[in-house]
Amino acid sequence: MVENKGIPSSQELVAIAIEDALNEMGDPTLEIVSNRLFQEYRCSLLDCADHPDYLANVLKEIFGYAHIAIVEKIRNNLGEFAYEEPVEEFVRVLSK
Repeated sequence: MVENKGIPSSQELVAIAIEDALNEMGDPTLEIVSNRLFQEYRCSLLDCADHPDYLANVLKEIFGYAHIAIVEKIRNNLGEFAYEEPVEEFVRVLSK
C-alpha cells in the first residue's frame, strides 16, 4: 500500500471546502445540511465528492435560489483544485 504522506484526497478536499462554506453561512448551517444529507441519502460530506447531486438537491431544498452563493463559496474554497478532474466534475454537477 502506498502511504498518503498527509496529502488530502480529492474527497477530503471537497469535504473541507463544503464544511468551510457552510460554516461561513452561520452556526447551524453545517449541522442542518449534514443532517439532511444523512436523513435523505445516508451519506456524509465525504460522500458528496462522489455524489454531488445529493448535496445540490439538499442545498436547493434548504436555501432555494440562494444555494448559488454556497456553491460559489465551495468553488472559491477549492481554489486551483476546482479545475482538476474529478473536482471539476463535482463543481459542474453542483452548479446545475
